[in-house]
Amino acid sequence: MAGLHDVNIDTSSFFSDARLKIPPLKKKYTDKDDDDDDLSNLFAIPDFWRPSNWLGKSIEEINKQNPLFSWGAEGMYVFSPDYKPCTCVNWLLGKQDGLISSQIQGHITPELGQDNDDAFFKLPPILRDLVAEHTNTTAPDVDIAQGQDHPELDDELSSEEEDFWLLPDDVTSTKPQYKTWESFENTKEGPTSPAFITEAGPAAFDSIIAASNNETDDTPPDILDHSIYSACLLTLALGRGSLLFTWDSTQNSFIKTAPQLRTSGITLDLIKAIDRLCLDCGNCMRHLQFYSETAYASTASSPTRITFAGVIARLITTVGAELSTRSRNIRSILQLQSLVQPVQTVLSYFKDLVKKVATAKTDEAMLSALFQAVQEAEYKDDLLRAATNEVLRIVSRPWTDFVEEWIGTKVEEGIPISKTGQGKGFVKVADKMWIDDQGFELDEPEYFLDETKMPKFVPGDMAESIFETGRNLRFLREHHPEHVLARADVVGLTKPPRLEWEFEWEAIARLEGRVEEYKKAVERVLAGRAEQTANLNDNGSAPEEFMVFGRSEAEVATNILASIKQLDQLIREPPPADKLTLLLKSHLYSPLSHKTTLSPHTSLLPLLSFSPLLTYQSTLLSHLTTNLLFTSHSLRLHLSLLQQSFLLANGLLVARLSSALFDPDSSTTERQKGIALGGSSSMGLRLGSVRRTWPPASSELRLALMGVLSDSLGRGSGQQLPGDLSFSIRHDLTPDEIDKCMNVDGLEALDFLRLSYTTPAPLRAVITPQILSKYDRISRLLIRLLRLLHVANTLFTSSSPDSTNLTLRFSTEARHFVFAISSYVFDVGITKTWKTFSLWLDSISPSPSPTNINTNTTTTTTSTISPEILRQKQESTLDQIMSCLLLRKRQQPVMGLLEEILGLILSFARVVRVRKIEGGLLDERMGMGGRGGQEEEDEEEGEIYKRFRRKVEVFVTVLRGLSEKTVAAEGRRGGGGGKEGGGDTIEMLLARLDLEGWYGRKR
Repeated sequence: MAGLHDVNIDTSSFFSDARLKIPPLKKKYTDKDDDDDDLSNLFAIPDFWRPSNWLGKSIEEINKQNPLFSWGAEGMYVFSPDYKPCTCVNWLLGKQDGLISSQIQGHITPELGQDNDDAFFKLPPILRDLVAEHTNTTAPDVDIAQGQDHPELDDELSSEEEDFWLLPDDVTSTKPQYKTWESFENTKEGPTSPAFITEAGPAAFDSIIAASNNETDDTPPDILDHSIYSACLLTLALGRGSLLFTWDSTQNSFIKTAPQLRTSGITLDLIKAIDRLCLDCGNCMRHLQFYSETAYASTASSPTRITFAGVIARLITTVGAELSTRSRNIRSILQLQSLVQPVQTVLSYFKDLVKKVATAKTDEAMLSALFQAVQEAEYKDDLLRAATNEVLRIVSRPWTDFVEEWIGTKVEEGIPISKTGQGKGFVKVADKMWIDDQGFELDEPEYFLDETKMPKFVPGDMAESIFETGRNLRFLREHHPEHVLARADVVGLTKPPRLEWEFEWEAIARLEGRVEEYKKAVERVLAGRAEQTANLNDNGSAPEEFMVFGRSEAEVATNILASIKQLDQLIREPPPADKLTLLLKSHLYSPLSHKTTLSPHTSLLPLLSFSPLLTYQSTLLSHLTTNLLFTSHSLRLHLSLLQQSFLLANGLLVARLSSALFDPDSSTTERQKGIALGGSSSMGLRLGSVRRTWPPASSELRLALMGVLSDSLGRGSGQQLPGDLSFSIRHDLTPDEIDKCMNVDGLEALDFLRLSYTTPAPLRAVITPQILSKYDRISRLLIRLLRLLHVANTLFTSSSPDSTNLTLRFSTEARHFVFAISSYVFDVGITKTWKTFSLWLDSISPSPSPTNINTNTTTTTTSTISPEILRQKQESTLDQIMSCLLLRKRQQPVMGLLEEILGLILSFARVVRVRKIEGGLLDERMGMGGRGGQEEEDEEEGEIYKRFRRKVEVFVTVLRGLSEKTVAAEGRRGGGGGKEGGGDTIEMLLARLDLEGWYGRKR
């Protein structure tokens, strides 16, 4: 190998400091017993040269069998007492020829006897000349010439000479030296030739690589100084271009200008591996930097997207600074590789994270993607997991800030959210449509929850709680601006905790403690015992003011000197802006401390992080709002008014309304030519008698219904009812419904009449237009039943003994049917169901103290009731009433069958009424042969009765099937048979209609 034959290595220095020195051999080993061994020599090895007795053979036999390692082999050399070992690099490399070291310490003598050319161990010719020259100069009395015979040594040696471990007397003792590492490093001895190829330096390694690649001497190697190459690699890892690595915009990657370039002492394959590492690191750095810059420059950027871009920018800056700082003292490319590896791991991970997040179109989708990344990183490297958690915490800050502003734990910045604005985040402001008492469509701006703008990690019930909390706060600010919690400065007084992500159990426990402190502060504010601490700083002391006037010169001078002293201090490096920067600075090149405690599962993080503050804030505002609804806005009075009017729960109202609509003895409101109105004290529409015009005019309605509501509901005629309750004409009827109203004998003759109620603004969250429409549907059916009750009772009482059997039978059955239906509707469908709702309202009566809020209670109190829950409970009650009254959409066929039966009763009553009115002409027609007209009327009554019986039988059969189906369904669900107007209500109706199975018999 080129360049290695001239290497001259002196290894005497290596063996001179060895702990175990080679003993000087003074004689040829024999198998003679050594009887003069010194017993005091503790380190003596007796009979060291003797073979094992287990061999069972003599030394001579062993030597004959194995002359290579025999004790008396010819040509073996015995070292002299002055021997100091030396070596040659060619011997270390396994060469049989070569040069011996320039300095030979000691003497080497051949074994006595003739020089045998066939001997294995013998001196090479060049070594013999050197031995001869050295022997002539140092020991002339010893003849070691080449080929000369030597006398045999005396076998009888003294015991002192037989001790191999004793040094000769002429060896001068050296003074011991104090050995230290500093002296070893600062040795003044010149460089020594390496003993191994690995110690020969990068030049020998390059020679081997050149020889293995069969490179000619004419081809110059592509080798660059390692310091220059390391600087280029470092620049590449930082995402910058250099002379060796440039950015190719077409490939969107860095490329190497000289692919075969390498440094001395490193193979090209290893260089390519390091290049790939730094190239990947630089590409990731460049791509992340591009994303950050484009996010800032884009016009469609949102707060969350800008925050994420800022996090990526800080990430690039932090890891780049750490890499640059630690790379100042590197001495090799391998050290640079160890520094780039952690940076490349972090950057490549965040590059993939940016690809996932950047595809999200909305802020909520970005947060959902980040939360999914946190779930995926739960079992990754500790640094990546902690860094992902911090990124989620920082990027979620715009969303959590808006939630804090919405629920009232942070002062709103910028333009406050109002119904006149465009909305923000998950709060949408839109027009709420409803139909007023005149039938016109009205709209009013209202807050709505936009569930599509809520991140996926927020549960549905938590999203509803957040929205309702903010809406309750706006209720306070709109209708009770004087309330203490409606003020903006209350945030500074109570100091609520921040709403942010917590990933450890200890942090969650501390959050609960801060929520408890906030709760106590709110209680002090509500009790009027809050201290004015708005001007206090974080340390709890008032800020000092620099006042010149009114102070002495000494005080002013002291203050100035203290300021100068403070300015003379060194500028301290500011702490990291966020925990992510601190985390990367501290643990990018050092592992995180091993945690001994378990962290909560990622799926529980939203609940554990946000629930403590949200639960208390929601409970607080719900409690206050509910109290105000019951106390300041008389919610219970309005609900009772709706029950008495729309649900006809007031008996006096039912009597007055029936008299005004159906009493034939009341004065008519119909205008007659030449007759003045108001002939009696009471006026009515007289729907039970024959009218010439129908429907009545609006003036007739005012005359007939004047004072009915005010007198019946316990208020004077001059006092206005809550909600402007009054009768009005329905203007939202379809043409088909208007045609039905024109028929005075039809079931829909009074459908044009309705009750009008306007919900006060503070109560619109509880009594909504949808709820009022359900009240109206129930009221329409109840007014129909009032008319049927009047008709059936009149038909039954007006029947005389002279009436036909058909008339008596129909009057009895119709009265029984109408009374059964009405009893079921009023007693079971309305009274029983509303009583349950009324008891629930009694249980949530406001507490006497507004600060008595128990967030851990499981009972139904105002601390757990909100306006939304009140609305839901009221709507659920109305839905249950409508279900009992067969007014639900799925019950329309059954209600249609019931309406046909009721219509047949009205038709039969019309026939009977007409026959009575024309009774005076009946005898005349009979005398004139008018019996045929009577027969035609009897046939009409008979046909109506047959249809009535057939419809009732079908109706009872349908009800029986519904009852069986409902009971079976509730049995599968494990229900209790339909509590609160459930499945057993149909059975109650069947018991009233056909207890003994009359309509099921065949006749």
